[in-house]
Amino acid sequence: MNVAAFSVIVIILAVYLSQSILQQRMIGTDIERDGQGRYVAADTTAGYWGYGKILPGDIIEEIDGSSASAFHSVKRFDVIEGASTITLSRNQPNGVQERITLVVAKGIGSENLLLEFILPLCSLLLFAGFSLFVYKRKKEDKAAIYLILFFLSTGFAYFSAASSGRTDSLGNIIFTASFSLVPVFFLQFLNRYLKQYQEPFVPKSVFIGFYCITGAIILVQIITILTGYNLLFFLVARPSLPFFIFTNLYTIYKLIQKFVVHRRDSLRNLFKLTLLGHLLGFMPFILLFGVPRLFGITLITPQVASIFLLAIPVVYLYMFTTRQLFDIDFVLSRFLYHIIIAFIPTSLITTFGALITQQHNYTWVRWVQLFLMVYFIVTILLFSKEYADFRFRPSFNKNLYSFQGSLDRFSTRISRVMKRADLERLLVQEVLSILLVKKVAFLEVNRESGPRGSSKSDSGEVPISVISALRDAAHKLAVGETVAVPSGLCVVMGQKGSTFHVLWLADKENRTKYNLDELSWLKTLANYSAIVYENLYLIENLIEDLEQEFQKQKGASPWVMRLIFNLSETERRRLAADLHDSALQDQLIWYRKLETVMLDHQMPEDIYHELETVREGLLDVIHQIRETCNEMRPPLLKEMGIVEALGQLFEQAQIRSNYVINFQVTDHITELSDEQTLALFRIVQELLRNANKHAKATVVEIGIEQRDSIRLMYKDNGVGMELGELNDSYQHMGLSGIKERVRSLEGEIFFQSVVGEGLEVCITLPLESASMTREGGDDLDDKNLAG
Repeated sequence: MNVAAFSVIVIILAVYLSQSILQQRMIGTDIERDGQGRYVAADTTAGYWGYGKILPGDIIEEIDGSSASAFHSVKRFDVIEGASTITLSRNQPNGVQERITLVVAKGIGSENLLLEFILPLCSLLLFAGFSLFVYKRKKEDKAAIYLILFFLSTGFAYFSAASSGRTDSLGNIIFTASFSLVPVFFLQFLNRYLKQYQEPFVPKSVFIGFYCITGAIILVQIITILTGYNLLFFLVARPSLPFFIFTNLYTIYKLIQKFVVHRRDSLRNLFKLTLLGHLLGFMPFILLFGVPRLFGITLITPQVASIFLLAIPVVYLYMFTTRQLFDIDFVLSRFLYHIIIAFIPTSLITTFGALITQQHNYTWVRWVQLFLMVYFIVTILLFSKEYADFRFRPSFNKNLYSFQGSLDRFSTRISRVMKRADLERLLVQEVLSILLVKKVAFLEVNRESGPRGSSKSDSGEVPISVISALRDAAHKLAVGETVAVPSGLCVVMGQKGSTFHVLWLADKENRTKYNLDELSWLKTLANYSAIVYENLYLIENLIEDLEQEFQKQKGASPWVMRLIFNLSETERRRLAADLHDSALQDQLIWYRKLETVMLDHQMPEDIYHELETVREGLLDVIHQIRETCNEMRPPLLKEMGIVEALGQLFEQAQIRSNYVINFQVTDHITELSDEQTLALFRIVQELLRNANKHAKATVVEIGIEQRDSIRLMYKDNGVGMELGELNDSYQHMGLSGIKERVRSLEGEIFFQSVVGEGLEVCITLPLESASMTREGGDDLDDKNLAG
């Protein structure tokens, strides 16, 4: 009921003010009394009806058929407004005094319609709409009440100024009250708004004083209207103007004070934005109209000065309803950069435009010249701006360096990502290192089932409002797109079918909105991540296809096994290189340091023997690491060939083991492919390991011959085995691996064994398998293996 009654009052006042503005013509003439008590025209403001018709020095005799002293606007405010006819006396150059009667035009003039009625009315309607929006969104917040009052007082002050200028009594009271209360309501809003940050702004006693002064100003204005006596006759301007200026300067002082205190914490942006918004909104009005008016000077009309006030409600409406701030540092850096960039073309356009317009050519010729000149300068500007953006823009926006460095770092790291969890962890680390945000989480959003928490994210921290917003926006998600949510921001980082991987970022700590550079950086991260997501899913699909192939064939096909063995060899070489270049070298360094200490220092005999034991143990570890590296990466295997490589292997094996190896080979072993050479070497390695560990053999016979294929024969005198046990891969992993390696090369293998009578193995490999012919044997060289 209160809201409805308040709305009715606002509408009635707006209708009344509209009627008083539209029905009367603004005359704009100030008068004063001369030494003889006559009313003399002092000045007429340019743009109003009286300008050029009522001249300074004209003696006003009658207004609307009565004495000028009896006319209400003359008696109360020393101006002529609301008159229908004006009779005046004017001294002519020849000394004759001429009596002139002027008939004032009815209604508002077309030349004043825009500034006096249309813009003020639109502003009032806009502020009323803002007020309604705030009430619907935040009616439970006490700060909303003061924000609404600030909006409406600003709107009515702007709209009633024209009615007050026409000396309408109610319009005068409305303008005085609303204009005086604008800064007071604004202070109350700021005071209440900052309480949510536990930040006191203005003491209660200050508000009591401001409201008392406002009440006194309104009372003085009412007395002036009713009696025609101005209690504050010594002031050039209305008392509401110096009060308006003082309260705004007080507000600016308090904002500067708060900004200095919080210039290095999270509230810095809040006070910086508030201070700059207040300066941009109120200072043009104060400096260009308010202060000059105190000294009787008019630089610009109040209608023009009031236009700057329109920026204030928009800024605070956004701050209050979204609880976010503009990234003022980002805006100022870009604004300053573009001001500097625009200076040169603006100067050129102004200079050439002035030269062109001074020419006395045909009008259309000058317009063509002006068009060509502006077109050419703008083209040069846009062309030059690309270079300026590259060279100078980072100087104005330091974050550009951080964003570029982040992208370079991230693109390097994702090359080593093998799992989705690793990718998401990298993304979280990168976001937390660049943006002022504490909470991030990954969500999976399915177009059919909606969002759910990722298995690697704490989705419980994601607000319910964010989940609901993502559910509503599921139909329009796309990789790289940002989704506006009630709390923070969501970015689509990847996609698999109808499922999207969405990164949720909470609001920034400094409560600013994500700026354009940050959004662009997030979009680039998303595009990088989407490619990695796609590759990871391709790998998952490949693994699924391989598993299905295993199930269909009850084992892997030869090409799959070859791929697996090649990958395994690559990892062996990589691990061997790491061991050789890190652990082995470190061991050698410490071994040499230990030897140096033992040789260069005298020490007790028992300590020396202890160190000798340590040195021998360290030397054993070095030999073990070296042998491990040689086994994992046989040295010079390709250069020596299979026969010489096996010879070296047998020499080392007999040193470490208790069996004797008899090695026979035909003389015409041709050069084998690198893959076959490595496969035969690994097979013999595994057979020797089996002979030593399981067979307990004392004699091992190995032979290689080549005809139309490569044939490897193995025989030992060990304990033997039941051939049925070969099916148990857990008991004989080595022999099972040999079978799989032979099958990967499309060869054949036969086992012959009886318990107590040793083991015989016969392996036959084709010189060039069908699969190798199709794929090309050269592709299996070390340099082309994966990794």
